[in-house]
Amino acid sequence: MSNRPQPRAYFYRNGIELSGHPCNGRPFLGFGIFTGTVGKCSCFASVTVRTTVDDKLTEADFNGEPVMVKVWSPEQVKPAWFAVANVETVDTVNRKQRQHSRK
Repeated sequence: MSNRPQPRAYFYRNGIELSGHPCNGRPFLGFGIFTGTVGKCSCFASVTVRTTVDDKLTEADFNGEPVMVKVWSPEQVKPAWFAVANVETVDTVNRKQRQHSRK
């Protein structure tokens, strides 16, 4: 077993860390199905973190809204950013961005 620190997942909405969420700061295990991109951000249907059991979190676990996920460990110079968003959310955001850019 490695002594390297395990990456952790931190959840954000509108630039504010959701520090009160019970899974914030838990060890990161992986992402679920890729749902698309918004800008340069890769989006996934779920993220799995280690708790007393492995918790698979989706938009539903964040009041039905997408969240940004910062994955970071002390060994990383910069954190990696992703989003938990379902396909419908990704499509909606991209459609709104296209409409806004046409104006």
